[in-house]
Amino acid sequence: MKIHFKTFGCKVNQCETAQMRADVLRSGYLISEVIDADLIIINSCTVTSNADNKVKQYLRKCLRINTKARIYVTGCYVDREKSNLENEFSKVNFFLNSKKQNILKVLNLKFAPLTSKFLPVFNNHTRAFIKIQDGCDGKCSYCVVPKVRSRLFSKEIEDIIKEVKSYVSSGYKEIVLCGIRLGKYQAGNKNTLVNLMRALESIHGLYRIRLSSIELLDITDELIELIEKSKKICHHLHIPVQSGDNRILKSMRRPYTTEIFFNKIKNIRKKITDIGITTDIIVGYPLDNEISLKNTYNFAKKCRFSRIHIFRYSKRPDTEASMLKNECNNILTDKWSKKITQLDLWLRQNFKNKFLGKKMEILAETNGFGYTSNYIYVKIPKSILPNEIAYL
Repeated sequence: MKIHFKTFGCKVNQCETAQMRADVLRSGYLISEVIDADLIIINSCTVTSNADNKVKQYLRKCLRINTKARIYVTGCYVDREKSNLENEFSKVNFFLNSKKQNILKVLNLKFAPLTSKFLPVFNNHTRAFIKIQDGCDGKCSYCVVPKVRSRLFSKEIEDIIKEVKSYVSSGYKEIVLCGIRLGKYQAGNKNTLVNLMRALESIHGLYRIRLSSIELLDITDELIELIEKSKKICHHLHIPVQSGDNRILKSMRRPYTTEIFFNKIKNIRKKITDIGITTDIIVGYPLDNEISLKNTYNFAKKCRFSRIHIFRYSKRPDTEASMLKNECNNILTDKWSKKITQLDLWLRQNFKNKFLGKKMEILAETNGFGYTSNYIYVKIPKSILPNEIAYL
């Protein structure tokens, strides 16, 4: 039995696909390309309309090039639109996010554990991504995620430690802690994100601990102090700002102003001088105009982000923002998307230039590049093998 997996969306989705893949491998099934597969599993995303469209395009491709395979689709798009998808694709099977942990049962496959271990693997990465938290209770006006992943869940520390040790014993040197709302991690009354990271620091052979995206108000003084003093926790924080205009932030229901955001990252940099701070920005929010987008551009420049992920606003059904009158046309969105993209390239190079001539620790990926602790992407010599740590 050959099975093909395809993932769309966030790191949590990648973690969940990796776990499903490991579950079928443990039971003796094989992984294959689409054309050779007996079963096809697509893990969907619905954060934007473009994400929805990509899932449908891939699904149609699978139906076209492999007419014999049984096809299953899961993920956030299915949680949001299961009935409509079933009507549109009658030959396809759809199952909810909550069923992923029982993938063999969903696929009606026999569970036959092998003696050899199969850890979840991450294609083209030498880092292991560990899902420690799920769910979001945020109220952001533009976001559909709380509607499809509303239940807050945190994995027990003991289970995370066991999982990380398995990766380390298999040769992984860096783990990335992932969650839909990572800063909400809390297993029981005492086991916070800081306590978890302290526990992971003691694992012998683990060289790096990296956080994925974390919200501004979830970054505590205790967390910053831990990162500052730690020899293992990466000097990198991805903190979504979304806009640099207070009027837009208020409409988005983001729980801070530009002043609060800037003062926070200013204080972080005082403690950790080499830290890389990356962010997300939405361009083309319904109430955006020339002034708000110019403010966002200037604020991003002022914050000196080391990398910006730029997203065009996407209207999501049943969100507060979807009810707003759209005052931002495509011409304006295109103009400022290009400007902020150019700014991103300049900021990346500017941040990288600060470390020219300095020897830095780099973990090699599989493509001839690697990442520093503070998330600078660096081309490395061919003599350095994937998963090696080099000082360049």
